Amino acid sequence: MTDHRAGSTDENAHTEAMAHDATSIAVAFDAIAFDADRALAPHRLMPPPQEIADLTERLITHGARLVGLVESVPEAEHTVRAKGALKDWYDLTASGPGDGAMANWVHMRAMARMCRTFMDYLREREGRGRP
Repeated sequence: MTDHRAGSTDENAHTEAMAHDATSIAVAFDAIAFDADRALAPHRLMPPPQEIADLTERLITHGARLVGLVESVPEAEHTVRAKGALKDWYDLTASGPGDGAMANWVHMRAMARMCRTFMDYLREREGRGRP
């Protein structure tokens, strides 16, 4: 039997799912920020090639998740930076890194900057009371 004073079972399940989603996003943002910080370390702390490849793969995964969240917001509500980051994201993921010794590192850093831009945009929206 459902206690109607506390809300229906469906309402409680929905509220719990929303809280779980918010926690998952916060945890994901922490992991994304960690990887972005590593990718954006100064040149003297450049990771070895295998770590650059691993970080790039993770940033692509993070970015795809963030792009999905950003694109779930009506385009009319996107900031100029969010619109630019989406365009850059699709350009970079379509073309990949260029040629040369530094290309993979520069590409990884660009992906990290876009992830940061997406997170900033989503946090700003959340701060204004919008999902």
